[in-house]
Amino acid sequence: MSRQNRIALLIAAVLVVAVSGTVLATRQAPSLEGAGAPAASAEDEPEEGPPDASDVAHAADRLSAHGLSVDETQLADLAGRYGLGGAVRLVAWADETGMTVDEIAAMRDGDGTDGSAMGWGQIAHELGVHPGIGSIMGNGGGNGQGHKDDEGDEPEASGD
Repeated sequence: MSRQNRIALLIAAVLVVAVSGTVLATRQAPSLEGAGAPAASAEDEPEEGPPDASDVAHAADRLSAHGLSVDETQLADLAGRYGLGGAVRLVAWADETGMTVDEIAAMRDGDGTDGSAMGWGQIAHELGVHPGIGSIMGNGGGNGQGHKDDEGDEPEASGD
């Protein structure tokens, strides 16, 4: 093989690697944005489908277990507008801050101008509340702090 052939082969190999790398680097998952679905932001959770009655009842039970009373009809309406997690946040944060659910919902919705609507993380920061709802819904434990489970028992110590 002559020196010119080796150089040509090397250049072709480099081009194949460069093109392949570019294609793989710019490749994205199929987007639903063009199909009318809202673009997900890194700060917000993915949109939830409408909750069914058992999901709303479970959320109402979990809120009640944490001393937060809520009407299931109101919770279902909020869940239809903000997702079940958003509805739970609104109720919990309203109780924690002394604001009304409507006042916090207005922060989420904004006034209709560009950039006026706030994400859940922004609202939590502004109000000085914890953005998570895991401890209410039974999916979290307050960042590893000792807490009681549903039966009132202390969690077992881990050997980590």
